[in-house]
Formats: sequence, C-alpha cells, structure tokens
Amino acid sequence: MASETTAGKLLIATPAIGEGDFEQSIIYMLHHDVDGALGVIINRPSELLVEELLPRWVDIATAPALIFSGGPVETNGFIGVARAVGAQPEGVVEIPETDVVTVDLEDDAAFAAAHIDRLRIFRGYAGWGAHQLDTELSAGAWFTVPSDPGDLWSEVPGDLYEQVLRRQSGDMRWFAIAPLDPSQN
Repeated sequence: MASETTAGKLLIATPAIGEGDFEQSIIYMLHHDVDGALGVIINRPSELLVEELLPRWVDIATAPALIFSGGPVETNGFIGVARAVGAQPEGVVEIPETDVVTVDLEDDAAFAAAHIDRLRIFRGYAGWGAHQLDTELSAGAWFTVPSDPGDLWSEVPGDLYEQVLRRQSGDMRWFAIAPLDPSQN
C-alpha cells in the first residue's frame, strides 16, 4: 500500500483519531515516503519560551516565541522549522515544493538568520513507521489538505483547527463546528 506523499501538506485530525495526543491537531508534514512519515503539530504552543530554552534563537523566532508541542515522539529533542530565503547552505533539509526547511538548532543562529526569515521550534514530533500513516489515512483518521503560506506561522495557532477546516469545501467544513463527541449534537 503506498499513497502519494503528504510532505508540505497539512493533516487535520478527524474524530476517528479519538482522544489523546492528536485530538483536534493540525500537523505540518515534513517527510513522507514508503519508509515512514514525520510532521509537527502546529496548533499546540506550549508555555515554554524560546528565550528560556534556546535563547540564541529568540531573535528570529516567529511570534508567539514559544516552544510548540510538536508531537509525542522524542519529546526531549527540538526541531526548527523555518521559511527559507535565497539559496540554502549545505545540510539544510528542504521540504519539496515549498519554501520550508528544517534548521539544525545546533548551528549558529546568526548564520541561519541570513538564510531564513521565520522560525518555529517544536519539542518532539509526530512520526509514523512504514505504511502506518497510509493506513491511518485510508481509515479516515486524517484529512489531508494543502497548507496555506500563513498556517505554519500563525500568530494565533490555537485557532488553526477551526480556521483550516472553515476554508475547506463540502462536508469537511462541518468539522470546524462539530462537537468533539457526536452524541452531544
């Protein structure tokens, strides 16, 4: 079973995902191939300040300058996701057909600032093994939609679930106002 890549797109959790880490989450997909998939939850800012945990990156962190809860995998690690400007230095991982790159947070922030103009920092990530995401997509656990340029950099990330769903067509729009528990309708 192989589906087309979701890299550079958004995954929107459907009620089929159930309660837990992914309930009402919006995931920006960084990678997806036959070996697995990886993304970060973009609508879950934490209360942790970039200034406190990674102070050398605070000047280029996009508001709100908070560490985001990127997902339940490797929660002791951080992923920097940025918007690229101009040619990128060697070693930068570019997301195909987008202006989005991942940034090595061990690198020099001043050097990186010359190549990016926005940055979000995520603690942990959402990850899937080989064909796992394809199975979840087939089961209706996720909607896959194009990402608008501002989604990843929203200044009000807590509103993204409703905003992204409202701009969709057809039945998908209904989920923006649907109760978490359909029996409450």
